[in-house]
Amino acid sequence: MREIWLLAKVQLGTTFDFNIAKKNSNIKKKSPFYAVGMVSLLLLFAGMSFFYNFMLGFNFKILGTMELLPELMMALTCIITILTTINKVKGTLFGFKDYDLVMSLPVETSKIVASRLLLLYLLNILFTLIVMIPNAIAYGILVNPSPVFYIICLAVMLFIPLVPMIVGTIIGTFIAVIASRFRHSNLVNLIIAIGFFVAYMLFIFSADSAEKMGEITAAITNQVDSMYPLSRMFRMAVCKYDIVSIVLFIGISLLAFVLYSLIVGAKFKNLNTMILANFTKGNYKVGSLKQSSPFKALFIKEVRRYFSSTAYVLNTGFGIVIMTLGSVASLFLSEETLAQIFKVPALGTRFGQIFAIMFGFCVSMTNVTACSISLEGRSLWILKESPITEKTIFNSKIALNLVLTIPATIINAFIVFIGLKLSVLDLFMIILLPTAFAFYASIFGLIVNLKMPNLNWTSEITVIKQSGATMISVLLNMFISFLPFILMLALPEVSLAIINGGMALVLLILSGIMYRYLNTKGAKIFAQL
Repeated sequence: MREIWLLAKVQLGTTFDFNIAKKNSNIKKKSPFYAVGMVSLLLLFAGMSFFYNFMLGFNFKILGTMELLPELMMALTCIITILTTINKVKGTLFGFKDYDLVMSLPVETSKIVASRLLLLYLLNILFTLIVMIPNAIAYGILVNPSPVFYIICLAVMLFIPLVPMIVGTIIGTFIAVIASRFRHSNLVNLIIAIGFFVAYMLFIFSADSAEKMGEITAAITNQVDSMYPLSRMFRMAVCKYDIVSIVLFIGISLLAFVLYSLIVGAKFKNLNTMILANFTKGNYKVGSLKQSSPFKALFIKEVRRYFSSTAYVLNTGFGIVIMTLGSVASLFLSEETLAQIFKVPALGTRFGQIFAIMFGFCVSMTNVTACSISLEGRSLWILKESPITEKTIFNSKIALNLVLTIPATIINAFIVFIGLKLSVLDLFMIILLPTAFAFYASIFGLIVNLKMPNLNWTSEITVIKQSGATMISVLLNMFISFLPFILMLALPEVSLAIINGGMALVLLILSGIMYRYLNTKGAKIFAQL
């Protein structure tokens, strides 16, 4: 057990840059600010989780189905754990950069697998606690249970991620092995992951009232009980204080962890070999060589880098998916129904302008530049030594973000325009405000990444999802995207179109200022990396 923990500790330190921070005085000085930012971020998510749990629990209390609340949220965390684990399998459990170094250690393969699973567990338990602790508090406020509830709930929820994590690794391993046989291996991962997400969002859209939500939830809970017995055990454990359910839940979770470590440990080397196998054309022919401009070459490189990484696409592309689902929904659903789904008031003629804010929020989630410098990793020196200006390098990375967001915004804006029969002013603002956000988020994300680079990562998921630069830029962008809505509530007499237009103008001006900074001081920072 000691060897497993030591390996996991080293991997955890590498994942969150703890090892680098100890040796780097500059990072060490900034660590308190990063810590405050991370704590604030966690508290924000916990607060949002509590609000959602409380409102959902309030509806369940009216319907007399309060016991569904813990089970439903437990099932939700399990689904998300499975989905996120699928994306983390390649790079964390298999195909990690320091594979040769780790395998050369005098440690049993099963212990290496266990340490990798422990790392996945530590990453997943954080999300589980952020969802389930507010869930327990909300349930406690609404039901007022015995103090025993909190003790049992805390003890049992620590084991929630284990089984779904194992399921996710099995699915992820299977997908990775199958995908490795094809030339475009990442396409399989993308299709499946996006398919899961779209299906889940369509289910959410189908629940347009509290009564219907209750009916759907009850049906799903019954189905979950039959397909995943651990969910019923969890409900019986935390709501009924059933000792047998508590023991079975914990025992099965631990047994799954141990058995998977032993079984995969025996086939670990073979699985890594299959997953890391590359597709090669059998009929390759030498073609003509074409010369392109430095910007075009770099932009194509950024595009290929982006779509070659499933984790990169999934963690930065959900905003576009949500935007598309919302706009397509406008073709089939009424304004009132959409207002219920998105939890915003229709507000008559303001509804089109609210869509502009929502699209801006979706664009703020799509920020590929916040980790684009870090993803260069130890190969950054090649880019720096090339006869290419820093401005060209920056422009290629910004262009990728703009190409992903602006065309999607324009297309979806016209879909909403047709679906809701909006005015030309609404159409113009639905395009203008998200476009301004796209420029702002692209440049701001790149500046933050220059200030907070991580070039010594062992897994790309570290910089894509867990780096300080990514979290700070995405969190701040999401907050700024909600400013027009806050101003709308604070200044009800002011036209929302004027607020959105003013916000777009401010964002464009800030973008110009930041772009100048990027090509002056930013270029110097880049040269020193």
